Amino acid sequence: MSYKYLITVSGELPLKSWRSRPRFYRTLIKNISEVLREYGSTNYSFKIIDAKIFLESDVDVLEDLSKVFGVMKVGEVDLINFSDLRDLVSKVGEHATSLVTGKKFAVRVKRFGTHPFTSLDVAKELGAFLKPYSAGVDLENPEVEINIEIRGPIAYFYKRLITGVGGLPIGTEGRALSLFSGGIDSPVAAWLTAKRGVKIDFLHFFMGSPSATRLAFTVAKTLTYNWFYGHNPRFYLVDLTNALDYIRTDVKWEFRQVVLKTLMYHLASKIAAGSYDAVVTGESIGQTSSQTLANLSAAQAVSGLQLPVLRPIVGLDKEEIVSISKKIGTYETSVMVGEPCSIAPSRVRTKVTVEELRSEFMKLPEDLVIKTLKTLRVLEVRTSSLDDVVPDKTVVIEYIPEDAVVIDLRDLDAYLEWHYPGALHYENINLEGLRDKTLVLYCDRGNRSYIEALRLREKGFKAYSFIGGAESLKRRLT
Repeated sequence: MSYKYLITVSGELPLKSWRSRPRFYRTLIKNISEVLREYGSTNYSFKIIDAKIFLESDVDVLEDLSKVFGVMKVGEVDLINFSDLRDLVSKVGEHATSLVTGKKFAVRVKRFGTHPFTSLDVAKELGAFLKPYSAGVDLENPEVEINIEIRGPIAYFYKRLITGVGGLPIGTEGRALSLFSGGIDSPVAAWLTAKRGVKIDFLHFFMGSPSATRLAFTVAKTLTYNWFYGHNPRFYLVDLTNALDYIRTDVKWEFRQVVLKTLMYHLASKIAAGSYDAVVTGESIGQTSSQTLANLSAAQAVSGLQLPVLRPIVGLDKEEIVSISKKIGTYETSVMVGEPCSIAPSRVRTKVTVEELRSEFMKLPEDLVIKTLKTLRVLEVRTSSLDDVVPDKTVVIEYIPEDAVVIDLRDLDAYLEWHYPGALHYENINLEGLRDKTLVLYCDRGNRSYIEALRLREKGFKAYSFIGGAESLKRRLT
């Protein structure tokens, strides 16, 4: 079976100079070809008709074509050859009669070229032809729209027409490295940047929670398979657990969150150097304490990050970001990622100076960056699986053994509000007295408990981190 599509490209493409325009069209056609190959198409062809692209294929890919960046609209069409207005109305009428039967309808006509009739003439004559079969004409709120595009002696009758995502074809505007937690904000930032033609690779920092990293990789796969046609992103995975330990012990409480951001910027600058044109972040002004203008400015200055930092959601409210997240299909997974555990959950400075931040940042060991970068792993999103991503699984546990001592690592207020039955608070225990016991640690979501379990393992304790943290424990008890 043959499917015919008429693709309206983003309005920017036809406006490009004659030198650069062919490159944009070639890239868009290459990306569309990837969609076709993914669906097993072996017989397809393209033709550029003025500013549009005509595609004939042996598979139905209408919905996926609408998700290719650079596509503004796409419709499945029938091609109708005609000799005059009467012939046109008669032939189009045969196609449209069953669509308008018993329904209110409107006729929309676009015409290109020289004809002895106008677009309005076609709409009037076709409307009069179809009206007896319908429930009447309604130009404001029709139940059915009959869309026709006339080009020379051919009319393109739209059987199905949907709106595309727009933007620029991926691969036309360089490469960027996206700081990617997998939470609600960073996937939206990555998607918006990719929509402008940028090839996005992901940089994810493992902060102690295997489940969070698995979820982040799942979100990266969602973006890749649903939107990033024409690109096989890399997923850079860096183990930050050792660095987090130093930040907690060496850096003043109120500076920890900003020092963490500064370290992430610095590591990103090292990884991106020479290979990327920009760094992308999911920061929105004032959304968190580390995302004030003062803190963002100081963090970038101290980090030494010289590449442009793209912040596509910087002016969006959380509700707007969530709306986009739902639209692109990442929200349901992203909402489970959560935030890193308790670097500094309160009393964070919102206006640090460059001098103050540099002083705190310099407290970290000189070789910390080198050691952290040695943990770097590079995966290809399209070809790697979750089993390739998850770090040491021997430390995490999904149940509470009968003889285990359960230890709550959250702050005392959270512990008093709710804790696992029989759990001890970490501030009130003598670890040496528990050396012969099985210890199960939990925090909010499993990040800090993973780090503490690793540290206790090094000291000879039989320690585990409960996967998912307190939230997961609560669900298991209900």
